[in-house]
Amino acid sequence: MTIKKRLFISNLLMIAIPAILGLIMVGGTIFGVMEIMGEHDPNEKFFYESMDKINKLTNKWSENMNFDKMKEDIDKFNDKNKDRNISLRVYEGQNLVYPLSNAEDTSILDTALAKNDNHMLIMDNVAIYKETVGKYNVVIEDTDFTHYNKENSKVYDRVIYTLGIVMLFLVIAIILFTNRFLTSFVFKRIITPLETLVYGVHQIRDGNLNYYIDYNENDEFQEICSDFNEMAKRLLDSVKARQKDEANRKELIAGISHDLRTPLTSIKAYVEGLETGVASTPESQKRYLETIKNKTNDLEHIVSQLFLFSKLDIGEFPLYLEKVNIGKELLSIAINLFEEYKEKGLIITMMENVKDVYIEADIVQLRNAVVNILENSVKYKNKEQGRMKISCKEKDNYVEIKLEDNGPGVSEEALEKLFDVFYRTDPSRSNPSKGSGLGLSITAKILEQLGGAIKAENVAEGGLAIIMTLPKYINNKSKNN
Repeated sequence: MTIKKRLFISNLLMIAIPAILGLIMVGGTIFGVMEIMGEHDPNEKFFYESMDKINKLTNKWSENMNFDKMKEDIDKFNDKNKDRNISLRVYEGQNLVYPLSNAEDTSILDTALAKNDNHMLIMDNVAIYKETVGKYNVVIEDTDFTHYNKENSKVYDRVIYTLGIVMLFLVIAIILFTNRFLTSFVFKRIITPLETLVYGVHQIRDGNLNYYIDYNENDEFQEICSDFNEMAKRLLDSVKARQKDEANRKELIAGISHDLRTPLTSIKAYVEGLETGVASTPESQKRYLETIKNKTNDLEHIVSQLFLFSKLDIGEFPLYLEKVNIGKELLSIAINLFEEYKEKGLIITMMENVKDVYIEADIVQLRNAVVNILENSVKYKNKEQGRMKISCKEKDNYVEIKLEDNGPGVSEEALEKLFDVFYRTDPSRSNPSKGSGLGLSITAKILEQLGGAIKAENVAEGGLAIIMTLPKYINNKSKNN
């Protein structure tokens, strides 16, 4: 049940419970007072009941005016109530007709007999009710009648006052009980998840980023706890990413330092050789200068590659995009590079190609991406004559370009790191001639800028395959699903 629904029910019950119980108490009090007041004088109640009986008798007598029958009914009534101070008599005018005994003349009786209509008179402890039947006046008299006067009764006032105080305390008790019950009903379901959330926050604060809240109730807190778990997951991912970036940064600094120091050390050594006269002949001096030149070129290449990577990484390297027939462009690249790489010991073969398929790309950077892969294959080939198979296929809205060599391949662990900056399968970096480890990183960044992707996999027969995917050019723009 949602908290909103619980609050609605709570507010409804807060009104309904005291109202219903209050009505029950008021009704019970009124009923009790009426019972108490009604039973204060049983003779009063009995007198009114006797009036109903006399009314029935007079109706019967009026239908059949048989005086003997009237006397019989009167005797039955008087015999039945002989233990009470109630008697039934018949008068003709002011004169008693029956029964002749037990007749007491009182002023109230004279007043009652003098009136023509049916009526009831009460004076002190005497109550008289008179009905007329033909020429007779039928009179019922109670000489021990106590009429209860509510206005003057101290007993009634005391009862009402006492009941009022009791009712006030009961109403207060009901409100307090209802409030306590509803507080437990509503706020317990709020406090418990809040405490759970607070505990979770403290866990995150204390560094336990693997903590997740297990909350299965179907209320508003379910979404909050779900968002908390998502936040914790993202925070954990962020910390892991930061740690990875920090490790990459350290590795990058170490890689730059090593790759710059190696040629610098060589340059310094050859310069010292020239200075100290180690290279005394023109031929050796020329050879030393040639080596210094080559090492300087290596330094320039590393700095240039590093600058290119940093520009690509921050997205500030300009790309000149145009509509490119990828099949023709790949074939052109393969033909133009064939002789150059044949001399380097790598034979390029175009295995499969596409026709009239277009992408949106920067031709220069696309060529650089292919060259970086070819250079990587040349550096790590383990055969005198290496081979590079190039194929291009259509796949849905993508073009897949695959460059597969017959080199040594890499370990499964290294596959995931090939495109990391300054990564080399030679952790000790003992062979600087195999490059700085920036080539494939730059290729990955170029593909990323072009809206594509790159991955590596080992070839079953031996070798490494680099697979590039680029979105096809559709409706005057690249379509990347």
